Amino acid sequence: MIVGHKPPVDVVAGTAFDLLLSLSAASRGDREDLPDELADALAGVGDTEGETWLNLLGVALDAGPPYTVARLRDALETLDGLEVRRHLLGRFAWSWCTLAGIDDIEAAAAGDGKAARRLLEHPRYYGGHAPASLATLLPLDADETRQRLVRAVDAATPLVAASATGELTAAAARAATVLADQEPLTGIERLTAGYRYVPEVEADHVVLVPHLEQALPLVLAQHRSARLIAYVAEPDRGAEDSLVALGRALSDPRRVEILALVGRGVGRSGALVEATGLTRSTVHHHLAQLRAAGLVALEGNARAYTYVPRRDAPAEVGELVASLVGTEEQ
Repeated sequence: MIVGHKPPVDVVAGTAFDLLLSLSAASRGDREDLPDELADALAGVGDTEGETWLNLLGVALDAGPPYTVARLRDALETLDGLEVRRHLLGRFAWSWCTLAGIDDIEAAAAGDGKAARRLLEHPRYYGGHAPASLATLLPLDADETRQRLVRAVDAATPLVAASATGELTAAAARAATVLADQEPLTGIERLTAGYRYVPEVEADHVVLVPHLEQALPLVLAQHRSARLIAYVAEPDRGAEDSLVALGRALSDPRRVEILALVGRGVGRSGALVEATGLTRSTVHHHLAQLRAAGLVALEGNARAYTYVPRRDAPAEVGELVASLVGTEEQ
């Protein structure tokens, strides 16, 4: 695909993707709050950054519809263990192949210790989190790797809400409606609460994955020639809810400071951390609130992204207020 072209957009949704994203979030969080069986299973995987589960989104995608937890588990059980490890190490993600090299990924998947060490020592592979994500699984053989992943999937399955299938089906239908009415990139921005995707030469299409895991509002992943964009599925808000989100975003002086910085062109998260003196996680939290209120947008792709002001926001806020209080003189 040529950068600047409008990529075709597909929508997939199902409990398989939701479960993997929930496992990613659980891996990063406080495991004392998890059921013992799930905490033990995650300890067996060893990933404290949640990256392994994002690389397994491709397993669910390849398995095809219906994208259920049962179908994901069957895929993990029936795939050759070596193939599972190839998914895990990013053999089907162009960025990891470019950074670390296909030869090392293939060799490490097959159990080559020297190649595994090179992957763990690579400063940018796995987003710089390779040791925290893969140090436990890489030394294992293929079957043991698969068994530990399956055990974690089994332990997390009871936590999938009974209502999840219906909610995800509704989210997919809403996404299809939005995409039918909008240009692809505009539709993506609307559905993802302000993410402006910049097309990549490696991606010949985009796959939108609505999910319910609030801890991961936006996840960018890759699989084969597809850019995966996973986002929290939320219904359209009315004027009152939109104004509440706006008020919440502007109620914190540090968020107002960040909004002003973005308006002046300070849009990289690192630059915002330096300018405010806040931690990276705190800055990201504030930016998420500003995005949810429609005041800023996230623009770019996995190579690089920046936060930009939404120039339509002032007019939209005026319209929201007018819709509630009216504009006619009494």
